[in-house]
Amino acid sequence: MIELREITWDNFWAVVNLKPAESQAHYLPPTSVFMAQAYVNLKFQYSDVCFAIYHNDDVVGFTKIVFVSPGEEPFLFNENTYYLDALMIDEKHQGRGYGKTALKQILAYIKTAPWGKVCSIKTACYQDNTNAAGMYEKFGFVKTDRSISRRPGLRVYSLTGNVNDAN
Repeated sequence: MIELREITWDNFWAVVNLKPAESQAHYLPPTSVFMAQAYVNLKFQYSDVCFAIYHNDDVVGFTKIVFVSPGEEPFLFNENTYYLDALMIDEKHQGRGYGKTALKQILAYIKTAPWGKVCSIKTACYQDNTNAAGMYEKFGFVKTDRSISRRPGLRVYSLTGNVNDAN
């Protein structure tokens, strides 16, 4: 069973030590960078959360979700949105469907509107990361013509419609 759990001192090092497959390492920084960003976001009162992704009692992945207000740097989206900043499954646990199941859990969490209702959920992935792009598209995300300015090649994907409907 896949579930999202809070990061605590009990699982901190297991989360920090997660690694993507070598062929994917250039797509995202280490989990410690995402957690450091979340810490800095606290200072600026940005709303975000990091979760360990568990399969039964094993940490198998990591995710970071950010609530982005209109015009907020570096995204400059036009509306309130939830931004899936990271979704990573450790190299030892890939190929088992954990990423897809985790994405279902992430979307279910977002649909609870922890920081308010939104018109869209966004994420980004590199254009040559066909595995990630394909997974997002299967969940209804649509590639936009936008990119993230601070990371060239990152294309924004958007899920719109009734994103707050928990059913």
